[in-house]
Amino acid sequence: MICPNLRADIQRFGNDRPNIRTLVRGLASQGFQAILVYRFFHWLGAYNIPSQPFRFVFERLIEIFTGISIPAECKIGKGLRIHHFGGIILHPSTVIGNNCTLYHQVTIGDRGGRGGSAIIGDNVLIGAGAKIIGEINIGNNCRIGANAVINKDVPDDSVAYGNPCIIAPTKSKEYNKTGVSE
Repeated sequence: MICPNLRADIQRFGNDRPNIRTLVRGLASQGFQAILVYRFFHWLGAYNIPSQPFRFVFERLIEIFTGISIPAECKIGKGLRIHHFGGIILHPSTVIGNNCTLYHQVTIGDRGGRGGSAIIGDNVLIGAGAKIIGEINIGNNCRIGANAVINKDVPDDSVAYGNPCIIAPTKSKEYNKTGVSE
């Protein structure tokens, strides 16, 4: 479970060519460091292996050094890519599909202590500063614009932008693994 997910995460750095350069590039990325810590403690939790207080210490250190908070309770598919570290906050109930991309200052959270968090589909790109609030669904192959505030469901193959959010269908339904239309 942990190795295929990590392999897919690393491959996102090298255009699907796994080699030593791609691995070094990934390990030097603060976003990948946060993903690595998440994957390890999520794996321990899945097998009911106790990890406290080490998990608490490592998650806080990652938050301090990278500005990224990914609780081990999140459910994240393979191939997550975090561009431009910093300010990324995920609620523990967040679910993210395969091959998604997050830019800096993204928040995926609840409605102020009430309810859970969003379910994000596969091949979704979430732009810098976007806020996804509440128990909503973001479909597959969606693009969330920079600084958008999303508080309602977004159907598959859509673009969401603005505050309040505006949802529009995309012109192209063909997507590659980075979530960018071809």
